[in-house]
Amino acid sequence: PELPGPHWVRVRTRMGGICGSDLGIVGLATSPSTSPFSSFPFVLGHELVGTIETLGAEVCGFGTGDRVVVNPLLSCTTRGITPPCVDCASGHPSRCRHFTEGGLPPGMFIGTTRGLGGGWGEYFVAHVSQLLRVGDHVSDKAAVMTEPFACCVHAVRGARPQAGQRALVIGAGTMGLLTVAALQSLAPAVAVTVMARHQFQATHATRLGASRVVMARGDYLPALADAAQTRLLTPIIGRPVGIGGFDHVYICVTGTRSVEDAMRFTRAGGVVTLVGNVSTLNGLDWTPLWLKELTLRGILAYGQHGHGGASVSAFQEAADLIASGGAPLESLVTHEFSLSDYRNALAAARAKGSGDSVKVVFRYQ
Repeated sequence: PELPGPHWVRVRTRMGGICGSDLGIVGLATSPSTSPFSSFPFVLGHELVGTIETLGAEVCGFGTGDRVVVNPLLSCTTRGITPPCVDCASGHPSRCRHFTEGGLPPGMFIGTTRGLGGGWGEYFVAHVSQLLRVGDHVSDKAAVMTEPFACCVHAVRGARPQAGQRALVIGAGTMGLLTVAALQSLAPAVAVTVMARHQFQATHATRLGASRVVMARGDYLPALADAAQTRLLTPIIGRPVGIGGFDHVYICVTGTRSVEDAMRFTRAGGVVTLVGNVSTLNGLDWTPLWLKELTLRGILAYGQHGHGGASVSAFQEAADLIASGGAPLESLVTHEFSLSDYRNALAAARAKGSGDSVKVVFRYQ
């Protein structure tokens, strides 16, 4: 791809992750509601680590050969829009009002936008404001986890549980395990329960700090009720209704059952956060949402969060936690493929249970 302007760099990809949202696009499972925020044809891949190969004329602070991770959001700054919209100016670029405007084709991210490349290709371009240098002691496998981990840091920072509270993470794929890691890093005095489908996921969750794992197979409701300290009541028909429960629940998978479990096992007044890309939910009973006065939150990407007297980007915080060893995520990269072997890469990313896969990546160097 060509440089869009003097503040851009061309990056040679070292490693590009396969995200669940990428699989949704490939499998035609993504909601058409997101289609205005992309532009075809584009190269997939927004989990990016690479080496700068070409510098724009006005790029400062970086040089050729630097290894970088990239915040893929294409908000006001990257689009050359001044002054920035109110959301970008307040530190919430994932809510940018100009994803379809400015000097770039429509798109929220590198990897959904025409002409910029992506992590499923040998090269991509990025604005200097999107770059973070990777330390020599940080492996590519750890660095490529920065982007998805930043989403989970953003989810936890936005409604962080307090010491002594209980949290539930539904799903133990990439986003679920990274949410466990974020909770362990940012709220270590919180008891975290994880719902997992496979034993290898349970092993990862325990290593990352989960205090309990409930296997989401068969009749798991009694075990989940015990972890939540929930009293189950039996309605005339249908699944049990819970009284009491988790203070915070993070839904990291899609599907009706996961949202239903979240609402039924969250205490009255608790918070439910959608970390996974939930879209159409057929037959969901929303009654617990209003019956228990729950707060339902949606999460997209990352933004700024005020803590410790400073405003810190969730993307920067995720990178810092990885670099410091506070979030040991390298082992979550379970499979590496060359781009030419993309069929097997996609099969591994889809078949988690049969291949013990968490994060599947393309490796170029």
